[in-house]
Parts: sequence; structure tokens; C-alpha cells
Amino acid sequence: MTGMTRLCQTGCILALSTFLAACTQNGVVKQGGDAESASGASLSDPITLHYYTNDNTKWLELEQQLIAKKYPNVTLKVTLAKDSTVDQLIAAGEIPDFLSFSLGSFWDMKNAGLISDLAPLMKKYRFDESRFIPGVMESVRSYSDSGEMLFLPFELNSNVLFYNKTIFDKFGVSYPLDGMTWEQMYDLARKVSRIDNGTEYQGFIFQHQNLVWKNQLGLPFVDPKTNKAAVNTPEWKRWLEVMGGFYFIPNNDYKNLTFYKEQTVAMWTGPNIVSSVIEAANAGLNWDVTALPQFAGSPAGGTQMIAPFYALPPGSKHKEEAFQLISYLLSDEVQVAKARQGKVPIMNSPAAVQGFAADLPGVAGKNMGAFLKDKIGKPAVVTKYDGIAKDVFYKTALGKDFYTRAKDVNTILREVEEEINRKIAETQK
Repeated sequence: MTGMTRLCQTGCILALSTFLAACTQNGVVKQGGDAESASGASLSDPITLHYYTNDNTKWLELEQQLIAKKYPNVTLKVTLAKDSTVDQLIAAGEIPDFLSFSLGSFWDMKNAGLISDLAPLMKKYRFDESRFIPGVMESVRSYSDSGEMLFLPFELNSNVLFYNKTIFDKFGVSYPLDGMTWEQMYDLARKVSRIDNGTEYQGFIFQHQNLVWKNQLGLPFVDPKTNKAAVNTPEWKRWLEVMGGFYFIPNNDYKNLTFYKEQTVAMWTGPNIVSSVIEAANAGLNWDVTALPQFAGSPAGGTQMIAPFYALPPGSKHKEEAFQLISYLLSDEVQVAKARQGKVPIMNSPAAVQGFAADLPGVAGKNMGAFLKDKIGKPAVVTKYDGIAKDVFYKTALGKDFYTRAKDVNTILREVEEEINRKIAETQK
């Protein structure tokens, strides 16, 4: 059920003068990479740390490589979520020292007792939270009623608008631009939603789950005072009418298509698919991106933060060492290494921004800076039932009854409200 990764055994002790040169006056490494203090635990001694994660991609491999180089005396015992569930892990007494998961798994981890307040360790090791880009810490604190720091996010899942230049060229339509609103997008989508020689071209489609989570209007899903759904409102009605309204454009009715496979979708947004798009370019996809459109006059000023996170279980046997490792994984060094391969940095790092996508093939001349324009908006009110509400909303509000116009918007929102409340009540029994 677990995978073992033995990290290499080389390294050296930094000279005192080098260490002091790298530190600020209060003893913190300037880039935030080494959160060690004279009185704290040290990663220079041999130690095994149990790491639980739902990431089994090249990014886990990159983390392992960087840790091996920085801390040769650290051995990672890696358990993948696909191999062992939370319940199985706890039943076996295998409490991890630290973990990383997507934000959608936060409440599962918290309900399982695998989340603790990081504030004391952040204070002890003088972790510089100002290194995060604006909006991150406010969003993190919104997950606790008492201002606890329950997790530290490590990258941004920024959205852009992907577009197929071939389709726009075919119909003589100008490309989308940075700074557009969703309302302005209607005219553009209409111009490229066509049937030509028997081929139907979709003007714009989007990944429903992602845009619901992004919640650009900053609206609550659940009322924290009543634990009842808060989606049957004029504000959510506007969101549904604007975003769902794209499927009412002639020849742009909802279809389960992918941007890079069929290559008949003119514009698309959702999770970052740049690696798939780069691969599809070898098969003829002529693509580019613009910044994610916003709602006209959006009060939130951006999207809700969706970011994978690191956390420390309260039962960790090596919380201090694990926190030091997390601090390193949030350093400029690691942020730059990931940014060069296309991960959007979450830290305020000029070097990471400058190097963004530098090692990705096939992006020369593309508007890759658009990925850095998806700002974090004011956080919506967060409750432990949000996952239920979001799941029901994107599946039901944007479901078949909506895009086939079988039911009107008011009826759909009322039914979504009822379904959310029913599911919340089930968890309270």
C-alpha cells in the first residue's frame, strides 16, 4: 500500500558566514527556504518522514529530486492516496508526518483528524507569510473560524481562456483579448459557433466543476449561521444566466467535447491543460491563450483560490522536521524549478515569474503571461458543507434540465437548494 523512496546520501554543512549572508536580521532565510532555528529540530540528522499525497505525477518526482539534493539525510516514505485511503491509513496506525492534497480534499482530511494549526510552527521558525501573493493568506484563514493556519498552499491552479486560432482564421474573426468580460464574450462566441461543410464548431464551452469552484462573484454556497444552502439568490441566478447562457447561442448547445482532441472548439476554459495542448499541437492544433474573462463589475476582483496544499497531522511524530521540509518546498528555489515547467507560482517570486514556462516546449510566442493574470479574489464565506453544495450545483444547476431548457432558472435554483439541504441533513444524522 505504500511506496518507499530512499533519498541519496550526500551533503555538506554550510559555513557560518554563508548561512548569515543568506539570512535576514531576525534569522530567516530571505527566500523562505530554510525554516530552521538554533533551538529547533534539524534536517541535517538522518530521519525518515512519512509523506501522504494524492499526486503521483512528475511533480512528485521533482519534489523528491529537490529534497534529495537539499537534504540528503532525509528519507521519504511516500504513501499515495490511490493506494491507501485515509481510513485505511488511520486503521493501520500509519499517521503521516505531512501530506499534500488538492483543496477539494481539505474537509475530508480535516474530518479524518489529519489537519492541525500551523501557526505555532510558523511563528517559531519565523516563516515569512508575506512571501505569498496577495489574497492567499486571507483565503487560507477563511477556512478557520478562529484564524488558524490549517494548511499552506503551494501552487496556483490559474485559469486562462484557450482558443483555437485555426477556427478564428477560418471564419475571419478576431482573436479574444486579455481583459474581456463574459458578457463581451457572447458576441465573439456567436461569430465562431457555426456549421461549416457538415462540421459543427462550438464557440465556447467550459469545464463546469472548475468554474463553479472558481466562483468569480465570490458568492457563498452555504449560510454558516443556518448550515442551509445559499444558492437560490439573485446573485447566483446572474452567474447561472451568464455562464449557462453560452449554451443558448445557436450551434453552441452543450456537448461533452475536449478542446485539444476534436479541435472543433473555438474557446475553452477549465483546469490547466497546457501539457495536453502542447502535445495536440503536434497534430495540428494552432492555439494560444488569453486571461480568464471576468464578470462585468465583479465585486470579488478575481477568482476563488483553488490550490493544492501541504498540512501537518496532529499525530505526526516529526512535526517540526516536516514543517521545515514544507518551508523548503515553498522556497524560491522550488518555486522557480516548478514554474519553469509550467506550474503557476504562489509565492511572490520575481525569479519564478520570469522563468515561468521557460522549459516547456512549444510555447514560444504564446501569451503565457495570461496564466499569471488570474488574481485571487476576496474569499467567499467557507463552511464544511461547501463541498456538498459545489458538487450539487455544478452537476444539477448546469445539468441537462438547464441547457435543454426543460426547466427555467428559478425552478432549477430552487431544486438545487433543496438537494443541497437534503444532502447536508443526511450528514447530520
